[in-house]
Amino acid sequence: MPDPQEDYFSAGLRHLRDAQALAGKSDNAAYLAGYVVECGLKRVIQFYDHARPYGHDVLGMQGRALAFAALMAPGAARYRIDLIPDLEQACQEWPSNLRYRRTSDLDGATAKRLMAVADAFFERLFLPLVLDGEETRLR
Repeated sequence: MPDPQEDYFSAGLRHLRDAQALAGKSDNAAYLAGYVVECGLKRVIQFYDHARPYGHDVLGMQGRALAFAALMAPGAARYRIDLIPDLEQACQEWPSNLRYRRTSDLDGATAKRLMAVADAFFERLFLPLVLDGEETRLR
């Protein structure tokens, strides 16, 4: 059972704000950007499968989220996270253990790509969830 205190929407927004604030620190910004993607994917999955925890397997969740969106509820297809440029590549480049790597181990281009994907998740998923009434806050 998932933890009832987990709020993927709120956590994703927090990680996005923090990643944007740390944009000049590529390692930390990229690390937090990966969590924006993870939280967004978990939020999509949460529409259909409330009981299964997924850990940090963002690449595996990406496929599951898209399959759920396509098969389970036509309304979820509206978010079209599959159209986010570089999503699969970003998922492959973001290991959850990035926090333990040597400082400046991540190149700037990868960090920028992860940030761009996180920003795209906000535009394609987080903001539309509010506009659709699925979420009521953007804080």
